Amino acid sequence: MNKLIVTLMTLLLTACGGGGSEGSSNSQSTSNTAQASVTNTTQTQSSNQAQQDNATEQQASSTEEQVAEEQPAEEAPVGEGMEAVVVDGGFDFQTDVPVTVSVAPDVVNGRAYINVCQQDAALTNDDTCFLRAPVDSNGLTVQLELPHSEQKLKAEIWYYSTGVEPLVYTWEFDGTQQQQAWTIN
Repeated sequence: MNKLIVTLMTLLLTACGGGGSEGSSNSQSTSNTAQASVTNTTQTQSSNQAQQDNATEQQASSTEEQVAEEQPAEEAPVGEGMEAVVVDGGFDFQTDVPVTVSVAPDVVNGRAYINVCQQDAALTNDDTCFLRAPVDSNGLTVQLELPHSEQKLKAEIWYYSTGVEPLVYTWEFDGTQQQQAWTIN
């Protein structure tokens, strides 16, 4: 690599020099001086690079020895992807949250329909709802499984009669409760 640099610099200096007869002796001596300077600089850089490489190798060897001393011999090598995941033995990978939804007997006085959906859902459809069921004056109690505890819900109770506005209720996970329950009164 160093020889290539010296050769290229020589060609560059030779190509850029020369113009007339009076400048040719000047440019030739400048070219020789520049070539000698480049050669000396290149040799110095090569020497410095060799010293740095040697120091780096010694430092890497020392670091590897320290790491080998710190790691216990019985530890298995770390894998990639899911093999690298370390999980506490008590963790069961369950994120589902059971919620008991109860509609009190006196909330509706006739036939109605309840939708329990994600609170931020713009549309009430099967993709965003957890419960769609009829409800009457006897009330309703049902167990839902939410995919995670950050889920916020809304319940809309629609009457079969179109003249009555729907009732809307909201619910959020309560971390202080052992059992999650939502009573709609």
